[in-house]
Amino acid sequence: MRPVNVLLKCTVYLSFLAQHTDHDLFRLIAGDDEAAFSELFRRYDKRIYPFVLKMIRTPVLAEEITHEIFIKIWKHREKLPAIDQPEAYILTIAARHTLDYIKKRLNENKMLQGLSASKEVSHNDTEEKLLGRDRAALVQQAVNQLPPQQRSVYEFSRLEGMNYEQIARQLNISPHTVRNHLVKALRSLRDYMKEQDELPAVLLACAIMLMKK
Repeated sequence: MRPVNVLLKCTVYLSFLAQHTDHDLFRLIAGDDEAAFSELFRRYDKRIYPFVLKMIRTPVLAEEITHEIFIKIWKHREKLPAIDQPEAYILTIAARHTLDYIKKRLNENKMLQGLSASKEVSHNDTEEKLLGRDRAALVQQAVNQLPPQQRSVYEFSRLEGMNYEQIARQLNISPHTVRNHLVKALRSLRDYMKEQDELPAVLLACAIMLMKK
């Protein structure tokens, strides 16, 4: 088939999809129709991205999170035909995913601040700030399961009280890499300790209302 004919057919099909309801698109997407998915993205991208940007305030991150939201919808496309309210479904996923990202960043920053305490802070006090003294044994189990580099960064920061620059010189890596390793280590510890709570329903509802404005 000639390229011009293929392009014409694609254009006609996309115009045809533009007349479909969201329910129709959901059924097509569930059948792996990528063109229908592109049409869904076209319809909602201009609503979701501004909302994410308002919450994140960083254009590059907002664009990345917006794409992650649609990827999540695609990955779970087998569920779409059973959705009664497509718009509410999409906005709920967008709001939850965005707030989830914000919560993770807040948790990471909080734990990083705890690890940046003065050298005079004792080992037990540092553990208490991070995860609680009664969980020290579980913390050590989690630390033991970290990749070698993450574990080294975590222990230099926790036991030695080193800052990013000092750890970077010790391990011959950049301070930025040190921070990344520390964030990943803390995330692993958090997941291991099962401290990731569900987002409050009221925050989710407020986020959806903001998106609809």
